[in-house]
Amino acid sequence: MNLRDLVILALVEGVADIVPIDSSAHAMIVTRLLSLRAGMLAPAFHLGAALAVILYFWREMGLIWSGLWKLRKMRIEPGTRLLAKMLVAALPFLLIQGGVGGIAPPPVTSLFWIGVVTMICAVVMFFADRLSLTVKRIEHIGALTSLAVGVAQIAALLPGIGRVPAALIMARLFGMERTAAYRFVLLATLPILVVEAVAGLVQSGRHPGFSDLLAFGLSFALVLVALPIAFSLIRRAGLMAFVLYRLLFGAMLLGLGLL
Repeated sequence: MNLRDLVILALVEGVADIVPIDSSAHAMIVTRLLSLRAGMLAPAFHLGAALAVILYFWREMGLIWSGLWKLRKMRIEPGTRLLAKMLVAALPFLLIQGGVGGIAPPPVTSLFWIGVVTMICAVVMFFADRLSLTVKRIEHIGALTSLAVGVAQIAALLPGIGRVPAALIMARLFGMERTAAYRFVLLATLPILVVEAVAGLVQSGRHPGFSDLLAFGLSFALVLVALPIAFSLIRRAGLMAFVLYRLLFGAMLLGLGLL
């Protein structure tokens, strides 16, 4: 792969996996139009995205580390509670992805129907964002909200929905503030990215090479740039920018599916 191909895949496998636009549909369209697949480089892209999320949320990481350290004194600190919420939200998707429950991804490959799903999800996202209360922050939610956010991510098995969009919609329906909802969804995505990266490396059974290092670096850099932009858009206009993007992207998929 040349540098251009790696940048495109970093955008699809890295950036699209942490903003509310759905990476699976983008990966499919890149494969159809450009014949590009992440393949054995997928773990590097995921690991780069995970490290960028860790660095961006360095305060939360410090809080978690402090909470874990104080566990030796049998003290439950805010950082420990945050980690517990993250794990509860990540667990349902990890279990389903690992084959627990016998649920397999629906065999949807039609660009037309993926476009339909993408546009429906955009409409749901719009109403969930506009009609939901905006009163809760991460510290206000409990196990039920965390679990609901986690279960919602299973909808990402259907191409066109996306793990982050589904979780973000659920968080908003439970009354979380927009930026707090997105922050929690990204924190809950972190264990998933790490597990996907580690599992991919183990399954490949090969030693990382220069291409892996380059894929890791590109994903890390692009995600680190994308995160503040995404938060800025959400602070200014809620989820509207992503709703409009998904409508346009869905319309493009519909058009390609009809060709």
